[in-house]
Amino acid sequence: MFKIKRIIVSAIAVMALGGISLIGTTGAQAKFPGGPVSIQVPFAPGGGADRTFRLFAPYLSKELGVPVKVTNVAGGGGWVSWSQVANEWNPKKDDHKLAVVNIPHVFSFLNPAMKRKETLKSFNFLAWHSYDPGLWLVRWDDERFKDLNDVLEYAVKQPIVVAPGSYGSDDHIGVAFAQQAVPGFKAKFITSKGDNSKIQLLLGKHVDMVAANVGYFINSILERKLRPIAVLHPDPWGPLPSVPTFQEVTGKVNITYAGRTLATANGLSEEKRGVYLAAIKRAMNNPEYIQKEVANRNHLMFAEGEGMWKLLNGGQKVAEQAAYWKQKGVQ
Repeated sequence: MFKIKRIIVSAIAVMALGGISLIGTTGAQAKFPGGPVSIQVPFAPGGGADRTFRLFAPYLSKELGVPVKVTNVAGGGGWVSWSQVANEWNPKKDDHKLAVVNIPHVFSFLNPAMKRKETLKSFNFLAWHSYDPGLWLVRWDDERFKDLNDVLEYAVKQPIVVAPGSYGSDDHIGVAFAQQAVPGFKAKFITSKGDNSKIQLLLGKHVDMVAANVGYFINSILERKLRPIAVLHPDPWGPLPSVPTFQEVTGKVNITYAGRTLATANGLSEEKRGVYLAAIKRAMNNPEYIQKEVANRNHLMFAEGEGMWKLLNGGQKVAEQAAYWKQKGVQ
């Protein structure tokens, strides 16, 4: 029913958000780091971030010349890890650590109920790594919902039950935008423990719809278990060209995505930052790694410096506009 295309990830691809060009090449191998490096993922094993950085680790290891392993510090919607990174990591003691900071998940610091003091400036961001647009899906055999219009009409008459992942995630923000964009749109939220949990909730008929990202759900679409009804991206997305965007159907902008960035300890020297950044660029340019991420349905999108900060600040603006913490719904 839906034609699936493979994403060809290249070093000069340009994304709609921010117009950031992909990967460059610089730098020679430095003596630092002299020992193993860890990449700290803020969620349990098995999710999208965990999968992609386990793919990435051996290629970064090759460029750094030391072992690189992935560790998982889950909890608090990512904040168990991020609190450590922003407030506890030491530039000398923890100079062998990299952290995955997920966008827009980290913008949960905007929610007054969180009572967090961190801002984007609390993190020593190195680079933007990858991008995965938002996607809404229903059960393939659910005759109530043939398309997005059916979903919207249903949600006006009665609350639609949605599994958006964690509260304050990009998935949750996309539904919050719909609550603003479509008069009368009502939703109840059932939080889930990762993408596989969303699939089980939907197939088990515990929810009407899942809000997710494209990459992890391609296989379920191909297997005709789940049916995509809207992409939350400015234009149709490469792997799902037949799936309309939210904006095409409603005329209202609703853009969400999972962005993955890498950060390190605050105060880390520019020399050490430079070593990491050069190695990340080279690793992301590795053709073998690129092909593995194509198979993983993960779209690489490198950005650093001003380009990275343009994406970060733009993501925060989206979260502020969505103001998901003000929207009604049952967690």
